[in-house]
Amino acid sequence: MFKLSHFCLLLVVLVNGAQAQEAVTDPTKPLGYSGGAGTVAGGAQETIQLTSILIAEDRKVAIINGQSLRENQTLKGIGAIVKKIDADAVTLQQNGKVWRVALNNTAIRK
Repeated sequence: MFKLSHFCLLLVVLVNGAQAQEAVTDPTKPLGYSGGAGTVAGGAQETIQLTSILIAEDRKVAIINGQSLRENQTLKGIGAIVKKIDADAVTLQQNGKVWRVALNNTAIRK
């Protein structure tokens, strides 16, 4: 009997924990945040998220949608070509359209 009551209690805790996990939201997420920095020009409306830009003497790398890309490489899944990497933005080209995605470098001050 003792083991059966522990099993039932454990089952209730697990079910309630699973329901609580679904309702959890990120408390640090800004109001109105939609998940990306821009959208692709075209019908697909896929999100472009420029995470970081790394510039050294011999190479420039941009991290876009989790992909490490250099100039003239193609963003997989979207098909946009990285035309230029600057310190604060990346210029992309797709289907003859060119647009710039800025790096959000908001500083937090105390």
